[in-house]
Amino acid sequence: MKIFFDGGIFGRQKIGGISRLGFELIKELGKNKEVEQILYRGFYVDSYPFKKRWFSKYYGIKRPDFLKGRIFNLLDTIGMELAYKLNMAKDLTFHSLYYRVPKKPKGPVIVHCYDMIQELFGGNSKTIQFKKKAFDAADLIIAISESTKKDICRLYPIDPQKVIVAYPGVSEVFFKNRITAQKPEQRPYLLYIGGRNYAYKNFDMLLNTFIDEKYYLQFDLTVFGGEKDLSLSHKKIIEKYNQGTWFRQESGTDEKLAGIYANATLFIYPSLYEGFGIPPLEAMACGCPVVASNASSIPEAVLNAALLFDPSDSGNLAENIEKILHDKFLSADLIKKGKIRARQFTWQKMADTIYEGYLGLLKTKNS
Repeated sequence: MKIFFDGGIFGRQKIGGISRLGFELIKELGKNKEVEQILYRGFYVDSYPFKKRWFSKYYGIKRPDFLKGRIFNLLDTIGMELAYKLNMAKDLTFHSLYYRVPKKPKGPVIVHCYDMIQELFGGNSKTIQFKKKAFDAADLIIAISESTKKDICRLYPIDPQKVIVAYPGVSEVFFKNRITAQKPEQRPYLLYIGGRNYAYKNFDMLLNTFIDEKYYLQFDLTVFGGEKDLSLSHKKIIEKYNQGTWFRQESGTDEKLAGIYANATLFIYPSLYEGFGIPPLEAMACGCPVVASNASSIPEAVLNAALLFDPSDSGNLAENIEKILHDKFLSADLIKKGKIRARQFTWQKMADTIYEGYLGLLKTKNS
């Protein structure tokens, strides 16, 4: 079985959920002797530790950060088309990790789909057209949750039989015991992961709840990742209360993030929409109790291992935070259930599901 991976995402993300999934999938399939992998990594900017032994052919050139722009996107697409044509055959399956497909594919085409954020929250029309073109060309679509599959079939005229679900995994780094002693001057903190300037992330609701309930008198609010700088509106709100001394921004490696999860009092995930929602599971793996919204795919991910709240109801969020803060037995029960739940998601399971999808597609194509 020959699989050609279009890794254009590695030229878009240094690190991120989609590029991480792509790397882990390729890594796991590299262990399968029945799979011959070809990777077009293109003009990449990531630092994932790919091994050349995983591939029969590899195409990739590291691009310096200062070289960027549309010209590289164009060159990258041209390079992908050339690499695909050099290897094109009826038995070559093309797997698009980020919606780019060849103009005239000869073999089966598989497209990975992560969410319907663009369609549901007014995204760039060009991006939506890009996705539509990929879906039209696809013989098989891989969704990262049942919720995302339902959205795909609801928003596009796609037969559900054409879509399979392969859940992402939780990386092993988050299962290691990383609890460290708190510094005497460091206060306990509530944790948020991700962007703050996208409406669907619902960060404003969390921030307003944190202030309205005066949690800043006892806790810090730590945010990891997302935008490098605070927006002016957020900065004004935060500095208005205790001069913003309770607000902390962090970024860095998975190892650092694991430590931040492990030392948090609780993790809050207020999103209105997610394609799947890995951060709550990472927090669970690290032994951190989770409060998450009951929207889109999030209940599917966490089941009964987190407290769920209505993301439009600030009072409901505060109510669930209070439950964890004041009930040690509940907190301990969530931590126990969370570790069990997080262990159910592995990159190997994801790769095995996708491999079965490959086999089913090839069987259908050859019948």
